[in-house]
Amino acid sequence: MTNMWPDNFDFETDDICQTLFKPFIIEELEKLRAYDEQRCEGFDGDINYIFHEHASRVATNVRRTCVSMGLGDAIAQNMYWAVMPHDIGKRLLPVEIWDQDEKPTNDLKMKRRTHTLLGAEIVEERFRDINHPFKDLMISIMKLHHEHMDGSGTHGISGENLPAAVRLAAIIEAYDGYRIWRPHFGDRDITPTGVLERMRNEKGADIYDMELLEAFAIMKEADYKKGRILQKAHSNNETQA
Repeated sequence: MTNMWPDNFDFETDDICQTLFKPFIIEELEKLRAYDEQRCEGFDGDINYIFHEHASRVATNVRRTCVSMGLGDAIAQNMYWAVMPHDIGKRLLPVEIWDQDEKPTNDLKMKRRTHTLLGAEIVEERFRDINHPFKDLMISIMKLHHEHMDGSGTHGISGENLPAAVRLAAIIEAYDGYRIWRPHFGDRDITPTGVLERMRNEKGADIYDMELLEAFAIMKEADYKKGRILQKAHSNNETQA
């Protein structure tokens, strides 16, 4: 069951998806954009890791990986829209917890990770009376995108209990986070090659589904060969990650 992909609906043609879920996602991303503006206003310095931009990059990379894997356009689009709102719970947390120069402590990291449940609560409250597989997929990705294969993630759920859709989203979400330089990164290699090697060798199978990581890597390496990736990602001006 965990290896099944979301093929029992088509977001682009489904009435509920188009009339309820799509407007909700667009609305929530606008709220996240406004939250990012508050972060920028309250921080003395540059903020590279902008949440609504991160959401768009991750969703796009998930969609493109699904296509690269041969899963088809419908599954790719279903995944794209389900991943797009994965971080909306962040806007319910105080803006000052995000943008320090130092590496976050474990306590701070756990406070930040409560956004996984806060986002799911937004969805559950808004669509309390709606039963739909897209809602289930969206909530699953929101809650579980910081889980690890060995069960050491935020909520302690191990890989055999994580749907393939969640495992792929977790990989690409992490990749994007590693690609955006922040002060505590120092001189860490954040090129696509460097990040993928770190995910393979420093994190590995305890954290990620390695088969899906390699499927994603194939897509990103093809991007690099086609010149779609800027190898030097040390500024906040990069749009292709």
